[in-house]
Amino acid sequence: MDTLIVEDDAFFRGVLSSAVRKSRIECTVHETATGKEALELLSRPEIELGVVLVDLTLPDMNGLEVIRRVHANYPSVRILVVSASADEERLLSALREGAIGYVVKGDAHITIDRAIDQLIDGLYPISPQLASYLVKRVSTASGPDESNAGPMEAGVLTTRERELLEQFACGHTYAKAAEIMGISVATAQTHARNLYRKLGVHSGLQALSKARAQGLV
Repeated sequence: MDTLIVEDDAFFRGVLSSAVRKSRIECTVHETATGKEALELLSRPEIELGVVLVDLTLPDMNGLEVIRRVHANYPSVRILVVSASADEERLLSALREGAIGYVVKGDAHITIDRAIDQLIDGLYPISPQLASYLVKRVSTASGPDESNAGPMEAGVLTTRERELLEQFACGHTYAKAAEIMGISVATAQTHARNLYRKLGVHSGLQALSKARAQGLV
């Protein structure tokens, strides 16, 4: 599997490359400094893209266009934005174009290698400082299916799943939630996947928003 890094700052490209190698992902790492270089690489038939790390501020184009093109050509690829911007609209735009994670550079609460591990575990890493923004807007961003869904019976959720929702409400990461709940991170992730399936969502923030709307928390 190939991992693509799209970042114009040479130093931070090295940081991202190091993070990929520290994560559990086994892959060939490709580094590009511009959106054009990234799109040219996408056209190479030997590329088996699995993960993309992309900055939104590139010298030749908006990183959102890279996300859009990657998602169109590789819909199963897991795209993580790594950006200096914690802007609400940029976060929502990136998610709408196909990104499934957003980490603010320098965020002390979630390391990039940990975010990559969450990606390959089927999770959706987002910097906690953006959690309140996404909770406010997730109903609009996630489309009519969720907003029109009927109420879920509170008894459907297990005690642990409800506890995990409470941790999401506090903006905690999986690691912090697991610590507080006295369980392993892997167990917390299992509870999260079951929770997402029951609520018909794809992230902890969406789960929290829907559960609040239905009076479950």
